[in-house]
Amino acid sequence: MLRLCLALIVAGALLLVPAAAPTPASAAVPKDFFGVMVNGPLDDPAVDLDAQAASMRSAGVRTWRVEMAWDLIEPSPGQFDWAPTDRKVLAAAKRGIDVLGLALRAPAWANGGDGDPFTPPSKPSDYAAYLTALITRYGPHGSLWLEHPEVPKRPVRSWEIWNEPNLKDYFTEQPFAKPYAALLRAAYPAVKKADRNATVLMASMANYSWRDLAKLLDVSGPKLRFDAAGAHPFSGRPSNALKIVQLNRDALNKRGYSKVPLWLTELTWSSAKGKKTPLTQNWETTEAGQASRLRSVYKLLLRDRKKLRLARVYWYTWATLDNGSKNSFDYSGLNQYRGDGTFRAKPALAAFKAVVKAARG
Repeated sequence: MLRLCLALIVAGALLLVPAAAPTPASAAVPKDFFGVMVNGPLDDPAVDLDAQAASMRSAGVRTWRVEMAWDLIEPSPGQFDWAPTDRKVLAAAKRGIDVLGLALRAPAWANGGDGDPFTPPSKPSDYAAYLTALITRYGPHGSLWLEHPEVPKRPVRSWEIWNEPNLKDYFTEQPFAKPYAALLRAAYPAVKKADRNATVLMASMANYSWRDLAKLLDVSGPKLRFDAAGAHPFSGRPSNALKIVQLNRDALNKRGYSKVPLWLTELTWSSAKGKKTPLTQNWETTEAGQASRLRSVYKLLLRDRKKLRLARVYWYTWATLDNGSKNSFDYSGLNQYRGDGTFRAKPALAAFKAVVKAARG
């Protein structure tokens, strides 16, 4: 899903930001604190997703972030293809894993047909209707559960409203603040009407995310409503990733959202060092380095999670191909999916398991 994010170059600038003072971590880490993105090789129907869900559960994963691409699910008005998303929601439910639904992209019929699914819809109300359809399928009274009584019911109760709208690659209408605010203002009441206890997550942003978050929160019009805010703190050093989170927290606090929790819906380092991928700024590392940075960043986040009001962290991603790609994010998985259909655990997976075990006491 991701291309190279310019946030990787902010590491040097962040060195000037004072480090957050340490605070003691509580032993009561939320059960859904540890999550992963479920995409890439796991989109292949040939992959035994039930087996991978069992492996994730064993590793301590309790929540998945799942793309629910509007253009693929509703390519024509009122015509839905639920099968690929059903597969993931059912696999998660069987293992007692929650799902964060990422509602993004737009079909040509809704965004003017310019050929780019990351062009937002012409009418935010159409996007709101799509969210209603998602909840009608996957929510507490969703049709999916009626069709599959053999699966323990585990409805989707969290919805992320788009992804990285501050980047032109993922939200073509720039400057983004006003059009994204319109989308969020339509989405929030639609979600609450369909499921009043659902969590509405404002889209996570990357790059200089805290600056763009401030621009969004300062946009004219009615105060924006959301239940949680997201961030993607990509940087070369774990200490700088923490500083990015603190800067996002500060932007929220200064604008009256001090009680709103933060979710990091993408956090990662790539093990693509030496693979001839076009990345710099010390973000790429070796497999051993990836594991080391994972341990370091979670230690920092767990230490400061109460002060940051940090509720969830999703590692990007569970599995990648780690072979031949020029996109560094294709080396960011905790596992490598190999050509013979098997999965190889990378050192980062052992590090992830150790972090979860220590955090849960």
